[in-house]
Amino acid sequence: MDLLKNPFHVLGATTRDDRHSIMDLAEEKSLLLDPDECMEARSILTNPRRRIAAEVAWLPGIDPTLFDLVLRHLDSPNQNLLNITGLTHIARANLLVSGLSRLSNLPSSNIVEWILAIAKASEDTKSETVCVILNEDRRASGFPKITDLSAIDDEIRNQKSHYRQVLTSVLENLLVAERASVLTMAIETSTGNGKYQCPILIEDLILSYESGVQDSLEQKQKIIEAQDKKLRVMTGAKNPDTILQPIVDQLIQTVKEWDTLAQPIQLTKKDRGERHAASFEIAWRVRELAIHLFNEYGKLDFSQQIINMLKEVFSEVIEVDERITADSEALEKQAILTKNFEKFEDITTQVEKLKAASDAKQSDYTLTPMVNQLIETVNTWNTITQPAEVNEAVVLVVRGIALHLWNEHQKSDFSKKILNALKTVFVALPEIADQVTKDLTDLEEQTHLVRSMEKFEEIEAQVAKLKNASDAKQSDYTLTPMVNQLIQTVKSWNPSTQPVEANNAVAIMVRNIALHLWNEHQKLDFAIQITNALIGVFRGMNGMHEVNNRLSQDIATLTNIREQRRLQNQNRSEDRGLSGCLIDRAIGYVVFFGICGIIALIGSLMESC
Repeated sequence: MDLLKNPFHVLGATTRDDRHSIMDLAEEKSLLLDPDECMEARSILTNPRRRIAAEVAWLPGIDPTLFDLVLRHLDSPNQNLLNITGLTHIARANLLVSGLSRLSNLPSSNIVEWILAIAKASEDTKSETVCVILNEDRRASGFPKITDLSAIDDEIRNQKSHYRQVLTSVLENLLVAERASVLTMAIETSTGNGKYQCPILIEDLILSYESGVQDSLEQKQKIIEAQDKKLRVMTGAKNPDTILQPIVDQLIQTVKEWDTLAQPIQLTKKDRGERHAASFEIAWRVRELAIHLFNEYGKLDFSQQIINMLKEVFSEVIEVDERITADSEALEKQAILTKNFEKFEDITTQVEKLKAASDAKQSDYTLTPMVNQLIETVNTWNTITQPAEVNEAVVLVVRGIALHLWNEHQKSDFSKKILNALKTVFVALPEIADQVTKDLTDLEEQTHLVRSMEKFEEIEAQVAKLKNASDAKQSDYTLTPMVNQLIQTVKSWNPSTQPVEANNAVAIMVRNIALHLWNEHQKLDFAIQITNALIGVFRGMNGMHEVNNRLSQDIATLTNIREQRRLQNQNRSEDRGLSGCLIDRAIGYVVFFGICGIIALIGSLMESC
């Protein structure tokens, strides 16, 4: 019963007015209102048994002097009604229902708030408490005390039925999807997502909603069944994924729409520990489709899309959620295995291409991007999700190409890059990481030996070239750059990283060419330059005491020879200066006496004449 249609409101009576006051009010109101309505209101309020319905549907527990003040809120109801305090539970429920019935165009969130407030007030209303409140007013009004509690129970039940009718009417003004959303939010909020029991009023609303939405659910179910059959046929006909994907998307969308409508029902069923049969049937049918797509056609991606959707939308359906979760985990593991198998095949393919290119003597310009691509792929490998056998297989393949590049083609830089990538990726697996570390150490040692050998061979070649050129009597102009090049190469030799034997071999070989240049061709300056370079490189090196002594003796001897030459050249220069002076004088005497003879001859000829 609505507050403004209640006999107390029709007559303007209070719950403490006696029988005579009520009759007088009825006579008075009949002059202004419908007399039959006023007489009916009088009959209800003056009959102790019929009066219970009006009392329960009114404002029990409120001071009669405040009735008009409270009812004034219904003249223009709004959200403020929700904030009124000091009301008994049943009075609050009656007031809110009357206010909501007079509101329109409320947002969904506000409707949820009203439903929750009314449901809570209704749930908290207890017949014993209401009986006590009504009897207090009856004692003041002179009406007999209520002794039959069942009568109050009946009227409270009737009033709650009125609440349900009003709320259902409000919900029916919404679109079906919006109605489902409002009820879903109301259930989730009132139950704390399963922590508390759903209020009876909201459960009653769901029952009414379920009846009204049945046709829509059946229509969606038929669409899902048709999409299921279509997808099975199209997949069996070997259509490409680009054709199948839109059908999968349509199916997923339809199931989501179906679930949106069914979710309030699912939630109430779950709250009671029951299964929603229609949801279970839909979920199981679509699950079987996902399994069929994977088992029969290997459509892992489509199966995962469908299973993940089911896991998301049917989490409220008992049995389905646990089974779908297990399916999702199984597919996820399969997806990881599939992706890793594909990645392993990708790594194997890249290794084969790199091996073929290196064996074909392709340039580093060609090999570099291939090596970088392999390293990039290896870096994406997740060792944690892999069985030990798979990890070992990857290491075996990649380590194999790294060693091949070194052993067969001396591509040490490429080998190191690949091995370092393996070491980084497999650092959490000690056995593998230790093996790769050992490979890197061995590779570093071998690389050093090779480079030392290359440097030794380079020095050896330069010595032979210089010897041949000097033996061929080539000019200093030709020999000078060869000597400089040899000295430069000797200075780049790092004796601290070389074995004693290698250092001795280099020192003796270069010393021999220095002595050869002097002993055979008297190229003293070249011999001194080369010997000084040797001394600078090998001075103080362990195991080279004898060689260093010889070099010291060599440089002392060569320097002494150069000094002797300098003194000899100086003496020769002084001797040439004295001889020149005597010759000049002799020539002067010859010229002088010759001139005198010519003059005497001329004088004799003149006398004879």
